[in-house]
Amino acid sequence: MTQKKILFISHDANRAGSQLLLLQLLRLLKDKEIPMHLLLCNGGELESDFEEVVSTTRLYHDGSPASSQQLTGKILKKVNLYKLYEERFAQKENERIVAELESENIGLVFVNSIANAEVYYSFLSFLHHLPVVLFVHELAMSVKIYTHEKHLNFLLRKTDHLIAVSRAVANFYVKKYDFPIQHVSTFTLIDHEHIDRKLREVQGDLLEKTYRIPQDAIIIGGCGNAEWRKGNDVFNWIARRVIQKTAPLPVYFVWVGAGPQHEIYELIESDVRLMGLSERIILIPPTPKALDYINRFDVLLLSSREDPYPLVVLEAALQEIPIVCFQDAGGAPELIEADAGFVVPFLDIDAAADAVIQLILDPAMREAMGQKARKKVLERHNTAKSVGNIEAIIQKYLPLQVSEQQNQ
Repeated sequence: MTQKKILFISHDANRAGSQLLLLQLLRLLKDKEIPMHLLLCNGGELESDFEEVVSTTRLYHDGSPASSQQLTGKILKKVNLYKLYEERFAQKENERIVAELESENIGLVFVNSIANAEVYYSFLSFLHHLPVVLFVHELAMSVKIYTHEKHLNFLLRKTDHLIAVSRAVANFYVKKYDFPIQHVSTFTLIDHEHIDRKLREVQGDLLEKTYRIPQDAIIIGGCGNAEWRKGNDVFNWIARRVIQKTAPLPVYFVWVGAGPQHEIYELIESDVRLMGLSERIILIPPTPKALDYINRFDVLLLSSREDPYPLVVLEAALQEIPIVCFQDAGGAPELIEADAGFVVPFLDIDAAADAVIQLILDPAMREAMGQKARKKVLERHNTAKSVGNIEAIIQKYLPLQVSEQQNQ
């Protein structure tokens, strides 16, 4: 009997937290020879990385009937049939994708992120009879941005097991959507051995070389695709206060992941310029070299208004970087507590600035809190244990044929 596959669904291949986490998971499951297939709903920088790991079906296509067959398009427009032609093209493409997925012998659907709720609701009706595992990385703001209540409620009703990246996230779905708590697991995944290997190859002086920051600079870092939820404006307000209070120390604030492609980029860049801090607040566009820059941080400032349990917190902690974050903004306080950095009241600019200043002025405290942060990640987010948890959940709904060798 042929082993049925797990269909993983990713809303896109952008270089962001939930997508990077999924990529790590797929790599680890591939090592265990677990049969799987990926439905990629949109493209992005990680597309080739996904394709190296797992067979992939794209729910999108490059170009359009107009770009590939311009002459046909011009003729059809003249007889007012172009819209019909486009619709027929899309229908044929959808039929091709459905046939491709049906040929993959899918036995379980693993939905990574509620951003896939509409695709599951509208496009994957032929898979609605299969068990569903939903990995949620989102809280209230993201729910409003990335999905519709109708689609999310349908997906949650179909979900057999929900994995939440933090207690804050688990509580949100249990309380707001009455998701049965007995079918909820709370853990995340970070492949710390993979990250440690990458850290051995980082270019430690990339920040100095690229942005002419002095070697003795104290770097307060932020990371993530720039958006209102991430609090890039809050990051800048804290930066101004800290830089003013610590002068003449060479304190620099660096945000990795803010580029012209983001809607709020012009606004935050304008704020920095009008503050007169363009040389002290550095905005770096999204880059595959993010770890090289994070490695240079002395403190991670998580300025988010809402962040379920960002990957950058775990990556920084593994590099023994202490973290400052806001209470009631997501799951990060569950790791940081009182010994791996500071948790300050929600959007309290003064308290956040004071916490950062304490860490700037006390290198021994930075070191001790950073070491504690790494220790906690290794203890609480053991990679093998997390993968084992996911395997056990999958096994409930799709028995996997695991060899003795794979179990060793």
